[in-house]
Formats: sequence, C-alpha cells, structure tokens
Amino acid sequence: MPSNKMIGTVVIGAAAFLMRNKKTREKTMSQIKSLATPEMIEKVKSQLHSITKSKSSNPSAH
Repeated sequence: MPSNKMIGTVVIGAAAFLMRNKKTREKTMSQIKSLATPEMIEKVKSQLHSITKSKSSNPSAH
C-alpha cells in the first residue's frame, strides 16, 4: 500500500499540472461534474472533513 507521503506527492503533482494546463483542468472538471451529483459531492466533502478533524485531534496518528 502506498505511503501517505507518496500519495500526497502524487496529489500535489496532479494539482500543479491542472493549475498550469487550463484545457486539461476544464476537461477534468467537466468530467467530474458529469459523474458526481451534488449530494455525492457533499458526502465526500463531509467525509474528508471528518478525516481531517480526526487526524488533527489525534496528534499520534500518522
């Protein structure tokens, strides 16, 4: 299983690429919007929010 550092590096690299390349960014966003319903987006946001909160409240977690 990939480490958190590796996953973070990949995510940052992908975000940097999307920020630089407008055409790719727009294509990716349109694909995401067509696949995700507003309810699903909110569900994912709330899950990410809860993960972030649990990691920040538990300093010994990796």
